[in-house]
Amino acid sequence: MLHANKGKRTLIIMNYSIVISVCSLLLAAYTFMSKNNKDNTSQLTTVIVKLENISEGISDIKNELNSVKEDQKKDHDEIVRITESLKSAWKTINNSDFKFTEEK
Repeated sequence: MLHANKGKRTLIIMNYSIVISVCSLLLAAYTFMSKNNKDNTSQLTTVIVKLENISEGISDIKNELNSVKEDQKKDHDEIVRITESLKSAWKTINNSDFKFTEEK
């Protein structure tokens, strides 16, 4: 009878060992996943911050580009105005009877 109880105890101890091993494995996996989640969250936050900085930079570039376009439009309008004025001046000169003579 003593021998039968010993086999039963060994089986119970083995079952406890297996349960403890599985629990340890689950705890290790949970700890790893938790640490991995923290790392992923940290990396994701870093990426989000960098993307926000890039977005701000793009907005600044767009504002500068709009400013350059406005300046370019003003310059174009001024060039058109000056060209029209120059054409008018040449018409006036060509239509006048004013003759240049060389001085001797």
